[in-house]
Amino acid sequence: MNFLLGINYWSRSGAMYMWEDQYFNETIIEDEIIQMKNLGMNLCRSFLFLPTFFPKPNQLSEKHIAKYLKFLQLCEKHGLKTLLTFIVGHMSGENFDPPFRNNKDLYTDELMLEQQCFFIKSVTERVKSSSALYGYILSNEMPLYGGQAEPQKVLNWARRLVETIKSVDSTKPVGTGDGCWNIFGGENGFNLNELSKIIDYFGPHVYLSEIDEYRHSMIPEFTIRYLSQYDLPIIFEEFGASSSQASDENIALYYREVLINALVNGAIGALGWCLNDFSYTNIKPYVHHPFELRFGVLDEEGTPKPAALEIASFRKFIDNLDDFKPNKAQAAVIVPSYYNKSYPFSFDDPRETYKHMLQAAVLCAKAGFEVDFVEEEKFEKWKDYRLVILPSERKYLATTWENLKEYLHAGGNVYLNYYCGKYDFHQGIWSHNLESLIGCKLDLRYGLTRTLPLKVALTFAGTTWYLSTERCGIWSKSYASLSATTDTAEKMVIGESGLSLIKNKVGKGVVFFLNFPLEHILSVEENINFTDQSHLFYRYIATQLSLRTCYSDNTKVRVRRLNTLKGKIYLLQNVSWNDEFVSFIIDDSLLYSVKTHLEPKEYKCIRDPFIRLS
Repeated sequence: MNFLLGINYWSRSGAMYMWEDQYFNETIIEDEIIQMKNLGMNLCRSFLFLPTFFPKPNQLSEKHIAKYLKFLQLCEKHGLKTLLTFIVGHMSGENFDPPFRNNKDLYTDELMLEQQCFFIKSVTERVKSSSALYGYILSNEMPLYGGQAEPQKVLNWARRLVETIKSVDSTKPVGTGDGCWNIFGGENGFNLNELSKIIDYFGPHVYLSEIDEYRHSMIPEFTIRYLSQYDLPIIFEEFGASSSQASDENIALYYREVLINALVNGAIGALGWCLNDFSYTNIKPYVHHPFELRFGVLDEEGTPKPAALEIASFRKFIDNLDDFKPNKAQAAVIVPSYYNKSYPFSFDDPRETYKHMLQAAVLCAKAGFEVDFVEEEKFEKWKDYRLVILPSERKYLATTWENLKEYLHAGGNVYLNYYCGKYDFHQGIWSHNLESLIGCKLDLRYGLTRTLPLKVALTFAGTTWYLSTERCGIWSKSYASLSATTDTAEKMVIGESGLSLIKNKVGKGVVFFLNFPLEHILSVEENINFTDQSHLFYRYIATQLSLRTCYSDNTKVRVRRLNTLKGKIYLLQNVSWNDEFVSFIIDDSLLYSVKTHLEPKEYKCIRDPFIRLS
């Protein structure tokens, strides 16, 4: 398969100062390129450290450009591609300015804009003919270097730099290098929707933690599926961990998980951070960020660590894998505009919304189907999906609530639930037509709560399980009593206090409604998803709507059906950190015996012939 597999590259000779005379070592650089190739890598990301390459206005450092050109020649010699990163002022926990910046705004100051364009144009003219050059990246994590700014200012900056590159070399892809952090809520100025109109690919940088193992395993998938709504290729541009943060063996398992999730969810490549450990304890930024010294997949001597061997193993896997297209999701989570925009007198927590959406993605995965993400304003995109999901969210635009009605009447289907919020002000769902959608009347009392007990028993599909609300606040564990239902609504009582699942016919579609905040309760719980059975609600909804589902008898092992020109393949992925066993898989209504064991985080393909049980 054609997959960009590689690493972010600083030489172990000099780290981010590798281009300086005292560190530049052509022999070591060539050895490192050979090692990258031997590990199955076909792409690395390289960096032009700004103070080194741009010491004066309108003047490149020619001797350093010559060294970079030598690096490109070595890449050509050994068949390694590279992504060139231009505005490298931030690196590994510190910002480094060219001597002439003098705190000028990088996005709006005309002198600094002219100088950035000069730098980019001059370098592009020198390197564009190299066959080793895959593409260009504007910066490295510019929200940390240039700072957050108004989206229009950032867009103007990005457009000007992209146009400068394209005026010299229009043949290669360009990304921003910002990290795509608006995926996780807020607005730092790098507006994904607007940037998607001027760049060629998205390159997320992901270093996130979780208190639940299943949610942690879903972060790469969430990232890629979220970005896929903008219809651009995605390179997982940065991920990894320092040996100061986890054991090398477990970092390798993390690499294993990220790489397979990147592949099966449609990314065109993935780059770990980074190739080497370093020994430079007395220079910035490592002197004050010493854990940054140990992010390498090779140690200080160039010896492969377990993560490097995992990359090599992944290369062998994809070389033997038939070409396939990622499954198109039939369901989408609707992303509220409050996630990335600030509205007057609306107190919002984008991080909480992120957790709700991530938890919804976990429930979809356990139920056996994929889910995409679509911004609420993109109503036309809703129509690509049979089900839209509003997971424990209170606030959508009034036009969105109206669009839900239109979507339902046209045959779409909706799942949502009641979430009061976590504040004692303007609590409840901000909707003007909720009761008409859900087909029941909510018995709410203004300014008062009905809170769930610390332990809630739920019974559904012949299974009983328990939710803990211990980590929820008084308001956030509130539920809505139901006083009446319409003739179009079916009420299924699933727990004490009248907790219910409502199924209501609206037009040609169906609304499924839970009167308590399921995703919120789960999202704040530690290591809940390996035991919780709430995905049974999602699976019921999928079955009712005839969505494609594929899952195993072990909820810790995901199953994806891959359709190739040579036939059907099932990819099994152990999302746990323990050995797991699978007896059978269910593909829609068909039951197949597989009887296989998977080691921690292991993935494997099961090919025809399958033993069909029913």
